[in-house]
Amino acid sequence: MKRKEPRDGILTVLKTGSGLVSACAALLAFVLIIYSGYVLFDSMAVWVSAFSSGSDLLKYKPRAMDAPLAEAPSMETVNKDYRAWITVEDTPIDYPVVQGRDDLHYASHDVYGKVSLTGAIYQAAACRPDFSDSYNLLYGHHMDNGAMFGSLDRYREQSWLKSHQTAVVTTKNGKIYDVTFFAAAVTDAYEKEIYTMGDRAKQVIDFLTGDRSHDAGIGTTLAAWDEEAAKGAEKVLALSTCADTNTNGRLVVFGRMTERRTEKDTLKLTVKYYGENGEELFPDQVFTRQRGSGYYVVSPQYPGYAADIEIVRGTLTEDTVVRVRYRPMKWTMRIRYLYPDGTEAAEAYEREILTGEGFEKESPAIAGWHPVRLKVSGVNSGRNENYTVLYVPEDTIGAVDMDDLRTPADLGDVYLQVGICAE
Repeated sequence: MKRKEPRDGILTVLKTGSGLVSACAALLAFVLIIYSGYVLFDSMAVWVSAFSSGSDLLKYKPRAMDAPLAEAPSMETVNKDYRAWITVEDTPIDYPVVQGRDDLHYASHDVYGKVSLTGAIYQAAACRPDFSDSYNLLYGHHMDNGAMFGSLDRYREQSWLKSHQTAVVTTKNGKIYDVTFFAAAVTDAYEKEIYTMGDRAKQVIDFLTGDRSHDAGIGTTLAAWDEEAAKGAEKVLALSTCADTNTNGRLVVFGRMTERRTEKDTLKLTVKYYGENGEELFPDQVFTRQRGSGYYVVSPQYPGYAADIEIVRGTLTEDTVVRVRYRPMKWTMRIRYLYPDGTEAAEAYEREILTGEGFEKESPAIAGWHPVRLKVSGVNSGRNENYTVLYVPEDTIGAVDMDDLRTPADLGDVYLQVGICAE
């Protein structure tokens, strides 16, 4: 038998090791290809989802941006921080607007509240949520593919500003603002004149048209300006995004906000009237008034019942429904027990009773005397109840004709009826 040389074993090991290395390299390459594909797919998903048209966001857009009565968007059911929807003409900007407790949260979270590189379009935390400030600011990331506020770069061009001046903001309460852009400025992220909120529309415009030089920072440069579009601007919307000129550089586009006058300014007041158990007592009263009008409606009377709102009053700021409930009034029921001569046979019975409440009270027993009515019963009809029960000697029962009984003279306007005198 031929003896195996040691070098043959070494060659065999080397060949086996080489095969394992090749297999591992192939496996690693395969894993890298799969991972690269995933990263590419994920990047594309983020890239596409940054556009509202590439996601399911548009189904939450108010259905009739140009209609007089825009329906309330359902986006509020998805995110309670929803404030409005903004659409900028001929740009990819067509997004819901949210508002966080600070200006950092939605820089890294999307409108669904999930962590996201694209963030969301969000209103400055210091702004009033209903856009009632005269100066309102929205933030959005500058995406290289033009998503979010990436398309604002074009507004640095004077020609683009003048040919693409239109935007629409619809608040969650149904108010519609037409926006006309009049300026674009490159500024610093810490420019107080631009990033201080409140009723500052005039101050912001004065700043843009005045001296904007600073000792520190990059200052503020007016890139595009339309004097005519800026005239009469009492309410201003600013859109802020990053500018590539500086780490703290910002591009801000300014527009005049004008509330659209629609039929929504004609509001409806409906007053409903219910009983204690929810039953309808009166037909609804419906009034049509202009937004901001005062109203004063006296609740009708319902015998024996009291309205919890006697006068419906206020100022119309939205369609309003007021529900007036009627509850039974309290009355006094009193029963006197008398002998035929008008003297007291027993202590009078007295208690409170509600409208519609039933009652039943047995007449007290008196030795030698018999009550003409053994008990007093009935249902309160919305008034004080006063009854008198007469007592007759027991030995006269069966011998007395009820018609012969007469009301004692000192009882006043009391009449005898089936054994009961009711005032």
